[in-house]
Amino acid sequence: MNRINRRYWRMAAFVLLTGMLSTSCSTLMQAKLFSITIVAVDENDQPIRGAIVESSNGQQSTTGSDGKATLKFSSIGIHVITVIAQDRAPATLSITMPVDMGKTKTARLGKTVDMSVSLNITGNINLSMLSMTAGALYPFIFQALFTYNGYNLELAPFEPGEWTEWVSGDEGDQSVMHKAFLKRLTNGQEWWQVSLTDDDSEDLMMEVLFSKGRQSVRRLRQRMGDGEAEEVPVSEGWYTAPIDLTPESLEASVQEKGVSVKVPTGTYTADILEFGSLGSGSIRMWRAKGVPGGLVKIETLDPNGDVAATSELKATGKGAQTELDSF
Repeated sequence: MNRINRRYWRMAAFVLLTGMLSTSCSTLMQAKLFSITIVAVDENDQPIRGAIVESSNGQQSTTGSDGKATLKFSSIGIHVITVIAQDRAPATLSITMPVDMGKTKTARLGKTVDMSVSLNITGNINLSMLSMTAGALYPFIFQALFTYNGYNLELAPFEPGEWTEWVSGDEGDQSVMHKAFLKRLTNGQEWWQVSLTDDDSEDLMMEVLFSKGRQSVRRLRQRMGDGEAEEVPVSEGWYTAPIDLTPESLEASVQEKGVSVKVPTGTYTADILEFGSLGSGSIRMWRAKGVPGGLVKIETLDPNGDVAATSELKATGKGAQTELDSF
């Protein structure tokens, strides 16, 4: 099994609705007021020593022989914690301060898939690594796909069959992500499809089955390049559902209304929303009507206010169907 490049886990990533977005780490305040304990365990609930525990604001610790590590925070709100260990699929948790202050949270790290992938997606998410296990890649992607630092910023629903395609990066060095809501089952579970295309990598397609309300991931199928579709083992607990913002909070974030914005799929009349304090830096979004997910452009800004990454809507459509014989 190839060793996971630890540099990868120091990078913040985001995928908001239709695209992966990049975040940066900021310096913590001197006073760290809120603490939480994370205990890393295997599939048999045995403690894992030496697991790396890292938060979305850049803190990092390592578990001891009891599988425990403590992180301390200086700010209120939601923080995403990633726990990784060699030859284990990682776990991600969303915690809220001060609600979770003093609590102990369990991160269950299952066995990985015995294969490796090398993926370089520029613009949206920068995976600078030699190689990493497939089991480590999937939970990271799907945790990020439906959340931004633990928050659900989806501004309009997808209907079954609807899809969007987003592009990031410069011409000749771009990454494209296709996201589709395939089907809602009678029990409320949902099938979604995501494909990632990068100028320097094989195409990657995944189809995931979420529980009702997208609270957990139940199944996952994938295909790399021209290979065969295959089932990927899914362990309990490595996807944490995002927390919904109130309508009042969303509307209070509106900076401008009725502005014209041009993206690859066309010109839209949009409202500009901006949030700060969602981890490091801030996020700026262009909200438009009649688009699945409700967004046509997304920018992340570093703590200095400079644009760190941009994703733009490239295409939308209907009639998406499974390509991996998932159902």
